[in-house]
Amino acid sequence: MVERVNQELGNEDLADSLAAFAAIKSGNEEAGKIFRQYCLDVAVMIFNLQTVINGEKVVIGGGISAQEILIEEIRRQFGEILQDNPILGQQVIPPEIVAAKFRNDTNHYGALFALLQGMQK
Repeated sequence: MVERVNQELGNEDLADSLAAFAAIKSGNEEAGKIFRQYCLDVAVMIFNLQTVINGEKVVIGGGISAQEILIEEIRRQFGEILQDNPILGQQVIPPEIVAAKFRNDTNHYGALFALLQGMQK
């Protein structure tokens, strides 16, 4: 998503998430369209998982989770999915969608935990 937004903006650094989110937050229509579609895609993935496992919480990790607008939009898109189909809305319990506590460092803590578990054997 960040790459696509930066391509649309003509930015040379396609991995520049700060520029991408600045464009989204400033109301750039094309950036917003790409962003909303991305969040809808994530919401659909969460919905598909929810129908199978009926989890209580979905945690979004990584650097992108530092953008509260992302979490809010995924929640909104998930709600739209349920609202657009009343039968689904009655059948599926929406999970709590939150950012990981350690945000971008989530993977580091996971790797450290695995390493420490392996050392105990």
